[in-house]
Amino acid sequence: MKFVYSVVIPAYNAADTIVPAIESVLAQTVQPKEIIVVDDGSTDETAAVVGEMAPRITIVRQSNQGPGAATSAGIARATAPFIATLDADDLWLPGKIERQAQCFEAAPETAGVFASARLFRDGGSEADGGEGATQRLWTRTTLLYRSKAARDVGDFIDLPGRLGETIDWIARGRELGHVHVMLDDVLALRRIRPGSLSHSRDANSNRGYLLAVGKAWQRRKRMRAAGEKP
Repeated sequence: MKFVYSVVIPAYNAADTIVPAIESVLAQTVQPKEIIVVDDGSTDETAAVVGEMAPRITIVRQSNQGPGAATSAGIARATAPFIATLDADDLWLPGKIERQAQCFEAAPETAGVFASARLFRDGGSEADGGEGATQRLWTRTTLLYRSKAARDVGDFIDLPGRLGETIDWIARGRELGHVHVMLDDVLALRRIRPGSLSHSRDANSNRGYLLAVGKAWQRRKRMRAAGEKP
């Protein structure tokens, strides 16, 4: 299958998990044109670890600004007609991109395709495809988007607690009329580890999700007031 895509991986202090994340990309049945890792001001050996891997990987280094800003920096560098993103502590299953690419071929009006994922605890088994619950994952780890459409949405905006930026970004895409597809197929594994953003659920972290929902509601309200179709 000829399907040309770039991969963007924002990474912050991900030296312990970035190698298997990249290896899961390199194991795809449809190979990427390029892999862009954005080191978001890491204080560990993330950049050095990535530097030891395949030369086709581009490393972008910036001061710590948040996962949204790091994702945006990677997308700005991407050169393929499609962009896939992946959190540095998660994994793709080998047929992920091939299955999502089939959706774009079947429905050319589709702007973005997402998929389900299975949770696994850090240190648990990865080889069996994960060991925990399955979730429909509207997150960076399963996102595959047309590059032009992604740039039309604009930057990922980091919110309080540095969570919710992808939900906000997807909502903005919907408001532009973008068609999104969610696959029930389990195409990724989501790592659950203490201290990670996805594991944290304190009041400040939840503010990001609530703010993303609130911003979407306010935009729809303004559109209705202006007589536009939300």
